[in-house]
Amino acid sequence: MSATEFAELDYDPFLIEYVAYAESQNSPDLLSKAYMAIGTCFINTEPNKTIEYFKKALVENQKTTDSLMNAKVHHNIGVLFAEHTKHLDSALYHYDVALKEYQKQNLTDYISYIYNNRATVYKKQGDYPRAIQNYLKADSLPIKEYRKSNKEFLYGLLGEAYEKNEDYQNASKYLKLHLVYKDSVNEETLNSAMLDIQTKYEVEKKENENLKLKQNKSWLIAGLSVLALLLLLSYLAYKNQLSKKKIAEAGKKIEQQKVEKLLRDQELNGIDAMIEGQEKERQRIANDLHDNLGSLLATLKLHFQNFKIRKERLEEQEKIMFEKTDTLIEEAYQKVRSMAHAKNAGVKSNEGLLPAIKNFASKASVVNQLIIDVEDHGMDQRLENSLEMTLFRIIQELITNVIKHAEATECTIHLTHHEDNINIMVEDNGIGFDTSKIKTEQGMGLHSIQKRIEILGGQVTIDSIFHKGTVFIIDIPLP
Repeated sequence: MSATEFAELDYDPFLIEYVAYAESQNSPDLLSKAYMAIGTCFINTEPNKTIEYFKKALVENQKTTDSLMNAKVHHNIGVLFAEHTKHLDSALYHYDVALKEYQKQNLTDYISYIYNNRATVYKKQGDYPRAIQNYLKADSLPIKEYRKSNKEFLYGLLGEAYEKNEDYQNASKYLKLHLVYKDSVNEETLNSAMLDIQTKYEVEKKENENLKLKQNKSWLIAGLSVLALLLLLSYLAYKNQLSKKKIAEAGKKIEQQKVEKLLRDQELNGIDAMIEGQEKERQRIANDLHDNLGSLLATLKLHFQNFKIRKERLEEQEKIMFEKTDTLIEEAYQKVRSMAHAKNAGVKSNEGLLPAIKNFASKASVVNQLIIDVEDHGMDQRLENSLEMTLFRIIQELITNVIKHAEATECTIHLTHHEDNINIMVEDNGIGFDTSKIKTEQGMGLHSIQKRIEILGGQVTIDSIFHKGTVFIIDIPLP
């Protein structure tokens, strides 16, 4: 008889005869086992009916000294609550009752099943660390029955739990173990088990064919046992199919995440190349300002002063004009010189981020008649060089925006090095602006700053109030 034929078996007559026989014997032990077997038959179709029979089994079992049977009934009640109701806490309670007895009798296979079932409940509750802990406990036990099948099933569930907990390294590890055990377990195992059961059934039938009453009882017990086993095997096969599907989906998700990471890395490399080009352009402009326009202004100032000295007599108005012109030339020269230094400012390899920012703030304060303070917390250790350069350029661009647009008299740069992230806050007392009108074109504007921070895995918050000032808050995680 195949599994399909057994699934279509009408077992109502067997159940009625089984209960009638147990009642006629006035045996709580037989009644408890009868109610247990009957309840198992309805677990997937009529769960309410199942719990009714399981409770009857508990009542009858209390009249006996069979503590193991009591544990099995609680175990099955736990399965019912976990798989067919929303009462997950009740499932855990009944699993714990069964677990204590199994541990008392050192039944490693049953203990393994309990840990496996508990893990499934925690996974449904979203408590993936506790689910993983219980799966690992189940895996640590030296089970005897269906070892390969259980390992295949367990590693699939464990891999899924690690994937839900975003531990993709362990998820991949147990997915591979699942596939290894899967290759060693095939449908021949199931067919062999069914053949053995059928053979034993036929032998028992022949040995007892002269004893009609005993034969009927044996048929009933054997039929129910086979039915229960087939139901269990069918259930395990169904769960195995679900596990395969979930593991396949987890594998696809892991591959998708790899592709997304590759794209992010490519985008980051592109931006690094753009930053490197901008650094070279800054250097070239700074050199041009200092070497060409700076020299020209210095020469012009020298000639102008010589012209002023040689002129013997100066009217009062002419003298004033000469002095104003001289002042303007000096101011232009100083601005060009300071601008060259500011454009050429950066993070020197032997200094670090904090000294570079303090140096830049000092020069910017003199050039623009703006007081810029730098406050740091926990910035004693150096960061990775490219990250320091990126953070410096972001702060430099923000301060440049303050100088150009904010009309501020005070500005403070806060740098805080936490254990796992860097926090930057730039605040001024300027005129503020409408943050909804930030332009989205490419370049080193606010949108470009936001994009760079996003690539670094960080986030930026902008809080601006008209006529009161603006605060930029940047958080960037450390690798």
